[in-house]
Amino acid sequence: MYIELPENVKSIIEVLYSNGYEAYAVGGCVRDSVLGRKPKDWDITTSALPQEVKSLFKKTIDTGIKHGTVTVMIKGEGYEVTTYRIDGVYKDGRHPENVTFSSKLTEDLQRRDFTINAMAYNDKVGLVDQFEGMKDLQEGIIRCVGNPSERFGEDALRMMRAIRFCAQLGFHMDDNTYKAIVQLAPNIIKVSVERIQVELVKTLLSENPDYVQKFQEAGLFIDILPKIDKILSGKYKKSTLTMLKLSEPTAIFRYAALFYSIGYEDIQEILKSLKLDNYTIDTVSKLVSYSKNTIEENEPAVREALHKYGKDMLNLMLKYEKTVIATKEAVTGILLPARKKHLAVIENMVSCIIERGDCFTLKDLDITGNDLIEYGLKGKEVGRVLGLLLDIVIENQKLNDKQTLIALIEHL
Repeated sequence: MYIELPENVKSIIEVLYSNGYEAYAVGGCVRDSVLGRKPKDWDITTSALPQEVKSLFKKTIDTGIKHGTVTVMIKGEGYEVTTYRIDGVYKDGRHPENVTFSSKLTEDLQRRDFTINAMAYNDKVGLVDQFEGMKDLQEGIIRCVGNPSERFGEDALRMMRAIRFCAQLGFHMDDNTYKAIVQLAPNIIKVSVERIQVELVKTLLSENPDYVQKFQEAGLFIDILPKIDKILSGKYKKSTLTMLKLSEPTAIFRYAALFYSIGYEDIQEILKSLKLDNYTIDTVSKLVSYSKNTIEENEPAVREALHKYGKDMLNLMLKYEKTVIATKEAVTGILLPARKKHLAVIENMVSCIIERGDCFTLKDLDITGNDLIEYGLKGKEVGRVLGLLLDIVIENQKLNDKQTLIALIEHL
């Protein structure tokens, strides 16, 4: 097995070896390389102690020196170099109480979560695979290193990670590993919401977003995300999972697919509990809510929709509606040509209105608040009249002329 290491990674390993230490690329970067994927990060494990690593390189950052990690900086790129270690007892379900540094690679690899993440590589030794990670990669299996109950007891998030890796890689799970997840699922309550959200969204953005169902089936959602648990076990389960598979792989559309069957307030509550950013919370909840509204097939109605929802949101709504239609067709087996035709008509009208530069916002009006003040209006009356004039122009674009609009004020 040969893996093409980046030059900077080779350089770090060579420096460590030339000074009497062992060093390997380890974990996810090795796994992804074997799978023919480009690793996002390259982690290095070594027999050198943190202070010894620091002494060998010009620029380092103490990113996690207590646990043996030093980031080596080369030409602006950072590479985490971590000393072989043995973890102590995990009392909080996430962090070891203490860490003991080791001189043996095997002791470092055996503390890792899954066999496919417990492989190491360098050009001198080749692939080190003492827990049959290569075999599991070839057979498409996610399996814990050693006793799965111990691995999940060390960090409860690993239960979600196991399912997330299945989703990302299209793998299935080892029976003993899955049984341990079901048994220990209540421990997920120990994990922070932020970490849970990361695993959830990685699963949603994978090629198998419907694997989110496996979180529910294993009992991982019942205590931490009960409303999502209900969605994935209720009457809309099939539609939700189908829509997830048919949606674009963006957080907005995948979350919107997951929450299609529930209302605005519930969506807001769930996304806020996951501590997502305000843009995602606002956009997803509005997208699902607004998309249940119907837009009539005439230009004034479409201009009104552009005014009400905004151009960007309306475009999201139209794209989302395509997925809703495709989902209903897939689930029921009944084609919906009328809905597709209606959507195509609305999309065409939106394009024409945008290209023509039609007026559907206050800034597009050929009259301003200052004009109304000069006319003699004051306070809230200015805003009220501007809104009424916009309504008139949305209905009839020909009236968007300053003198015409001023003449209309007398009739408002």
